[in-house]
Amino acid sequence: MKLFIGTLYTIENEFEECKSAINKQTYKNFEHFIFKGLPNKKAHDVLYCTFMERSKEFDVLVKVDADMVIEDKNLFAKIVTKFQMLDSLKDLEIAVYDFFSDQLIWGMHAYRNTVRWQRTEEALFVDACLLKPGENIHDDSELAPAAIHCKNPSPFQAFHYGVHKALKTVQPGRIKVNKVQSRAHWNIVERTRQNFLRTGDRRIGLAVLGAELALKGDIYPCHVSYSNPLLEKLFEQYESLDGSELEHEIARVSMKNFAFLPSALRRRFLVAVFKLRLLLADKVDNNYHTP
Repeated sequence: MKLFIGTLYTIENEFEECKSAINKQTYKNFEHFIFKGLPNKKAHDVLYCTFMERSKEFDVLVKVDADMVIEDKNLFAKIVTKFQMLDSLKDLEIAVYDFFSDQLIWGMHAYRNTVRWQRTEEALFVDACLLKPGENIHDDSELAPAAIHCKNPSPFQAFHYGVHKALKTVQPGRIKVNKVQSRAHWNIVERTRQNFLRTGDRRIGLAVLGAELALKGDIYPCHVSYSNPLLEKLFEQYESLDGSELEHEIARVSMKNFAFLPSALRRRFLVAVFKLRLLLADKVDNNYHTP
């Protein structure tokens, strides 16, 4: 089997280590394609379109994001074995270890060349493909962790991470929120918060602060792309804060975001607030690209 290794790169601090780990794989029948400097949605569209257009040349696409560092030098060989053993398998998603939340999260995807993606205006969940029941496997034990996610993030990268996870929790612009996705990303936000209180790591604190600022409601899916300047300008207000100052600021913003509520209730309440804002604005747009 020939592998198409696709990496989306913008500012990820782990990019060089990501490339090095790919080159050290024992399975060598692959080509590594790097899509650099594109906005988030466009980058995914280009990646999947390129793979579909060249599907006769490659058997499997392995999407290795620039913030993922593979530690098992035999990972590609193991992925190939999985696809050879299971003819029905089209999407193998392998959990990765997340630096911020100190847990396994989803994940690194490997797709068979028969998988198809449709162009949508979706700005947050950009990996969705057309699959039938039984065509995908979620692996959180056998091959997991496939990589370390955000092994050495920059401060702004950490801040951006928190924003992205919070937006995936409340899903601005959706009247019908995907509850499974919402709970999963809220769990990551909460575990990241606990990890910051336990470690005091400033980068983890910046991720938590980014999440809380997104939950205030002034940040939208269109701002997730690194090419959008809003998050960088917002980050400049907080980049000099030390750990204790971050903890104080997080507590202050959190209280405005109903932090006095139990965690599960707080998530549901925040989701309801975002729905209400949308209804009041009379903007029933499932993607909500513009503020």
